[in-house]
Amino acid sequence: MDHSIKKLKRCICLLLCFVAGTTGLYAQSEDSLLQALKLATHDTARIKTLTELAEACDKSDILKYAIQCKTLCEKGIAAHAEPAFFYQSNLGGAINNIGYYYSKHGDQAKALANYKESLNIFEQIDDKKTAAYELNNIAFIYDNQGDVATALEYFYRNLKLQEEIRDTVGIAFSLNNIAYVFLNQQDDKAGMDYYSRSLKMFEAAGHKNGMAMSYGNIGTIYTGRKDKDKALEYYNRSLSLYEELDDKFSSTYELAAIGHEYVTWGEDEKALPYLNRALKTAEAFQIKEVLSYTLSNIATVLLKKGKTDSAEKYALRSLQFGKETGMPKDIRNAAGILKDIYVKKANYREAFTMYGLEIQMRDSLDNQTSRKATVTKKLQYQYEKKELEVKLANERKMTRKNWLIAGALFAAALVALLSFFYTRQHRLTTKLERMELEQQQYRSQMNPHFIFNCLNSIQYYIVHNDVVAANKYLSEFASLMRKTLENNQLHSIDLQQEIDYLNSYLTLEQMRFENKFTYEIICAPGINLFNTKILPMVIQPFAENAIVHGLCYLEKDGKLLIHFEKKGDYLICNINDNGIGRQASQELKKQTGKAHVSQGMELIEKRLALVSTINKKKFSVDIIDKIAEDGKAAGTLVVLKFPVDV
Repeated sequence: MDHSIKKLKRCICLLLCFVAGTTGLYAQSEDSLLQALKLATHDTARIKTLTELAEACDKSDILKYAIQCKTLCEKGIAAHAEPAFFYQSNLGGAINNIGYYYSKHGDQAKALANYKESLNIFEQIDDKKTAAYELNNIAFIYDNQGDVATALEYFYRNLKLQEEIRDTVGIAFSLNNIAYVFLNQQDDKAGMDYYSRSLKMFEAAGHKNGMAMSYGNIGTIYTGRKDKDKALEYYNRSLSLYEELDDKFSSTYELAAIGHEYVTWGEDEKALPYLNRALKTAEAFQIKEVLSYTLSNIATVLLKKGKTDSAEKYALRSLQFGKETGMPKDIRNAAGILKDIYVKKANYREAFTMYGLEIQMRDSLDNQTSRKATVTKKLQYQYEKKELEVKLANERKMTRKNWLIAGALFAAALVALLSFFYTRQHRLTTKLERMELEQQQYRSQMNPHFIFNCLNSIQYYIVHNDVVAANKYLSEFASLMRKTLENNQLHSIDLQQEIDYLNSYLTLEQMRFENKFTYEIICAPGINLFNTKILPMVIQPFAENAIVHGLCYLEKDGKLLIHFEKKGDYLICNINDNGIGRQASQELKKQTGKAHVSQGMELIEKRLALVSTINKKKFSVDIIDKIAEDGKAAGTLVVLKFPVDV
């Protein structure tokens, strides 16, 4: 399910809390406001006019007016001018508008810094309503960067604040945004629940913009459920409302979504008019998210029509905009289309490059840690909401008769005691979960490290051999990749699985280095291959090092021996090679300018240290440089120790 086109549309009204004009008003108001600015004789009048100009002007001019407003506000605050609240509030608004400008121009770091500075100002002056909107702006940036846990933290802070000040429309927007995050984490049921609650609140308030946004987002859910009729029904409802509001900017998203829906169901002729309308408006407003999304859909249609050259141009533009916005889904989609285009054009080298980019983006999207963080934050919100309800209930009880006060105090003390024990247990659980998540992170970091080394190997083979041999190698690599992805999801695997995996990998490396070396994997008697557990993706990097830093420099007779044996409560793995040794390898690499520090080895050391802490059992690695009787290097021996019960 691809929700990327909704990412900006769902939040547009909140992002414009200080930049909220409509395109229909721009021509009427900007000239008159510029004239008013020239005639203004006091800083307060200038600040008001500059704030209105930021609302009325074209988005490209927001920064100019916001900086002028910020300068005047800072001048007034430095001079302790009155009213102080006026200068501080407008300073926060100006900084917000600066953040909005950078957000629209793809500089997320500057946008985030300005939004946080603006939030700090509104919290200081206790402007809770505006602070709540600012929390949303910050959440959007983190969400766009893929930091789901932090994004949810700010979304829930916003929702708590909206409920505290009882802002119905604000609550509706917050529910909508949280719904999107759950939906993006494949929690379809929770997403629909939050969207439905949000829509009911917008309908009750008669807020057409919010209704249009909700209709579009519910359409996204039906797209994911492959219910074309329902999806198009809600997309068209949304489009009709936006056109009624003359909101061309937001209409662009619905046009693109309808076009994508038709492309998905193979109705290309119905899709193209919507996609072309979306592209035209997106180019006018420079909405890069829609541009990338729409261009990739048009490229898909053109490719099916056999117009590969035109499809390539659209797909390359889609990839460009995807990279500019940093959206993994858009980059993945564009790379996938380009891969298919280059295969049709027999440009296998570029096809392989796009395949690698597609794999990289897919891995960044398959982040199980984000999904777990979503559930954690959901539970945290439910707990904190109950705390807030208890607090409000206690405040109401204070107005009752005196004899109820003692009971309320007793209840509060009981709650405090229970909270103490709950918090203590929660901290212990959270610490353990954090350590487990770190372990998952190290395992996931090993995955791209291994992938890119293999991709380099395949690229080498393509350059130096024929296409048929390269395809055979690529097929073997795909099989190995499936095993890698499957093993990387597991905390531990059978020793037999590890041996099968090593055999697959070493067979590929023998092909790559044209049989410069032989290898042997031996298990001592008495080891049950199917009951003995071992950590995945630990032995392979050391085998890789033995080959690429030692054995590959030999002309012939290279030998690699991997030996497993049991000693007490430990499984010992010896990785023994007769290569040129670490010191000679480093000297050769320095001469060629290729010396580097192995990130793979550093990740394994960190991972083993962390697993030792979690399991309270010692995992270790020793690397021994072998020396022959004549004093020359005779290869390297790596000794890995795993507790039998991992």
